[in-house]
Amino acid sequence: MPMAAPLLDVKSRIAELKSLPAFPAVAMKIFSLRGNPNATIKELSQIVESDPVLAAQVMRYASSPFFAYRGKVDSVHSAISRVLGFDLVLNLSLGIAAAKPFKVPPGGPISLTSVWRLAIHCAALMQRLSGLLPVSIRPPEGMAYLAGLLHNIGYLLLGHLFPKEFMVLNKVISQNPQRSVGELEMETLGVEHSKLGAWLLEAWELPEELIVSAREHHNEAYYGSHSVYASLALISARALKVHGVGDGESADLPLHILNSLELSEYQVTMALSRVLEGTDNLDSMALMLAA
Repeated sequence: MPMAAPLLDVKSRIAELKSLPAFPAVAMKIFSLRGNPNATIKELSQIVESDPVLAAQVMRYASSPFFAYRGKVDSVHSAISRVLGFDLVLNLSLGIAAAKPFKVPPGGPISLTSVWRLAIHCAALMQRLSGLLPVSIRPPEGMAYLAGLLHNIGYLLLGHLFPKEFMVLNKVISQNPQRSVGELEMETLGVEHSKLGAWLLEAWELPEELIVSAREHHNEAYYGSHSVYASLALISARALKVHGVGDGESADLPLHILNSLELSEYQVTMALSRVLEGTDNLDSMALMLAA
């Protein structure tokens, strides 16, 4: 039996778009440092400090119980040099700067606050889990963190380009909490947020690891290139779903994915508990970014 046409055919309208939103200027400056082996903490600090919201987020994250730093974080430079490190701040700043300009209607299960809340928590959990993986498949913690921040950027693109359709999808998701978001997206829009996010990151020419994480983070069967990022995003979103955060298809942690990562449910649970120790701080970051 052929699938019914979507209620709102967003996919065909996207195909008619002349261009996608441009990569933000601050994000471009930060991204340019990724390929510069001589980049310094001072250079990164100056870029971050040029955006007050971004600077506040970096300092707030460095002060999180997640890092248990006992000193005072009184500047972006100290957040980088004493607590977070260059790579993590670069990727944290890049993710926030890339996604912050999107304007999304408020309210609903995939509101701007909800999307940022999942992004911030998922990034922290992916960062922590990445450090538990075998060296042979272990991604850099900073890149795992960035993948967590940007894996659901498709929601932001949808809400930014098609606010009315985004509000309809929010209503449909609210009325069908037992069904997967992906199914509801296909029935309502004809396209999933995962595909939208991948298209945007491809258009921005960002690393393939991020594109794969955005495109495949709900796909239990994906074993292609950079699958470790998609698998970490899937596991993180599902683990967080138990605590009312995120859009995981369920709260079950697929055994075959845990085995492929050489992780146990106990390790995921312990990593999650450590992240949730700082949930008030992470929620504050999400609220500030959604403001």
